[in-house]
Amino acid sequence: MIAYLRGTVGKVAENSLVLDVNGVGYAVICSARTINEAKSFSGVIHIFTVLNVREDSWTLYGFISEQERAWFNVLTSVQGVGGKVAIAILSSLSDEDIYNAFLTSDKSMFTRADGVGPKLAMRIVTELKEKVVGKISPNISMPIPSCSESRILSDVISALVNLGYQRTDILRVIASMQLDEKEGFDTLLKHVLARLSSGALAI
Repeated sequence: MIAYLRGTVGKVAENSLVLDVNGVGYAVICSARTINEAKSFSGVIHIFTVLNVREDSWTLYGFISEQERAWFNVLTSVQGVGGKVAIAILSSLSDEDIYNAFLTSDKSMFTRADGVGPKLAMRIVTELKEKVVGKISPNISMPIPSCSESRILSDVISALVNLGYQRTDILRVIASMQLDEKEGFDTLLKHVLARLSSGALAI
């Protein structure tokens, strides 16, 4: 397995680049975020990789970070999500977007990516939520809420988003509070709404 490559960026296309490693050019399929980062490098760049070997082809996927590669491996574990679709998701969504989509069971988030319809988005959320929430770092600047896997909490977040609050602000407030899911939807909503209304956002 090729774990990573270090070299200089040669030709750059919409969803791929050629990495020159000691005179050998490696064609690497990448997300938009990796392509954008690669364009800004004038020297040696470090690209993490996944080599997909099939009977009729070898495809090398490249990632600007180990976090992005981890998301790729998780996403491609779902039937129907091949490398192309996983790259499309990583091109359309940030790490925070992906994690929050699992946290709140927001399947519509994944339909932003090319090649992901409602049925596939539902399969992604259904099959991966328990593997992701609370077990994989979202790589965002806030702690994971202690009751993040609660269906009630997801409903609270959705209700507050519908009221016009930013999802990031909601998650920061929830992360700063000691919430007891046994209190029920109405009580939890009231507590979080009070903190949001007071402007007491966790830093």
